[in-house]
Amino acid sequence: MLKSMNPSTYKETLDYIYGFVDYEKLPGASPRRMNLDRIEALAEALDHPECHWPSVHVAGTKGKGSTASMIASIVHQSGYRVGLYTSPHLVSIRERIMVNGVPISEEEVSQLVDKMRPVIEYTHQESEGFASSFDIMTALAFLYFKEQNVDLAVIESGLGGRLDSTNVIKPKVCVITPIGLDHTDRLGTTIPEIAREKAGIIKRGVPTVSAPQTPDARTIIREVCSRLECSLCEVGTDIHYTIQGEDTRQQTLDIRGREQTYHHLTIPLLGEFQACNAATAIGVVELLTQHGLSISADDINRGIREVRLPGRMQVLEHQPWLILDGAHNVLAAANLTQTLQRLFPSRRSVLVLSIHQDKAVDELCRVFADYADEIIVTTRRVLRRRQADPEKVAALCRQSGTLVHVTSSVSDALEMARTITTSYDLICVTGSFALVGETMEVLQNLEPEETLSR
Repeated sequence: MLKSMNPSTYKETLDYIYGFVDYEKLPGASPRRMNLDRIEALAEALDHPECHWPSVHVAGTKGKGSTASMIASIVHQSGYRVGLYTSPHLVSIRERIMVNGVPISEEEVSQLVDKMRPVIEYTHQESEGFASSFDIMTALAFLYFKEQNVDLAVIESGLGGRLDSTNVIKPKVCVITPIGLDHTDRLGTTIPEIAREKAGIIKRGVPTVSAPQTPDARTIIREVCSRLECSLCEVGTDIHYTIQGEDTRQQTLDIRGREQTYHHLTIPLLGEFQACNAATAIGVVELLTQHGLSISADDINRGIREVRLPGRMQVLEHQPWLILDGAHNVLAAANLTQTLQRLFPSRRSVLVLSIHQDKAVDELCRVFADYADEIIVTTRRVLRRRQADPEKVAALCRQSGTLVHVTSSVSDALEMARTITTSYDLICVTGSFALVGETMEVLQNLEPEETLSR
């Protein structure tokens, strides 16, 4: 069944993937209208590639991609072959699927999707409803990790958890990062509702690691773990971290895990939330040693030191400071602005901003406007249909008394930001990973990959 006809180009493959419905970008596509039937049928028709490698499953609102990347980095530095599946991407969809930190190639994407096409078409006809582009990408990652003979795959959930396409795996460890209000049109309007969706990845008897949570979210996670007879390791209760020092390049941590204390860990990522993510990741890798992986304290130190996360408090320039951060929900925005205030306390700040319309736009504007001295709201050329109206965003930001400009392109916004700042000031591009990715494209003179297909 896994046969292809004429080889497809990468552009043709992208056209094919993006030709399927994208539930992540459909307001109102609530879990009640989503199910796992399509991905389960696809996985079965592909002979269940997800059963060929052990896995870690990560869900949450804030920090899940960072935590997943740290876990993968530590295990890779321990000498293992590690697959990593995350979303969204910044510049290329290939960033979502990596082995040992290297993205899947354009040729491999095209070849594997060609192999999958007969299966996709068959399940399309046999299953109720249509597969989504995220279903296709998830199945592609599963098949790629099988063909690459990975020793472990770290899988980040896309949207929610319970009904996310990734929730067909049988992980060795489940992970819940901090939960906040996000995707409220699909996951629920309260923390308990969202926490139940995220905790839907927890499997009977599978140990679970949780980052610090609000009382409501912690109660839900504890209830689910108790009902499913899962051990629960909590950062803040069972694992503790202390920030020993930080600057604009890195921070130094001590983390006391369940097995031992790890001193003087250097992480090239900024913000206390990244220290929390590192503690969560260490809680996971300590559990993985109980499943036969050999991971030393030196491996952990190297893995934390070598992790790279573009678009997360990423410093690109210094005069003025130019920082990229994809903070796109209220929890992430609050963490970002607090970190910027702490690390750059006396610098005038200018934000370049674009927000998705399905986010908590009013609250995000308030958080950003309360921090910034000046804001430039811009129109994106990529994923423009999902963007909140720049004029509306500007009006909401002005309610805090902040000076706000509107530009028609990201390149214009960056040019304006450099015009209105001095070498001592700070420019931060934020509000969505789509904006961060497009900024990278503008700065590097790259043709946006999405314009090949969308």
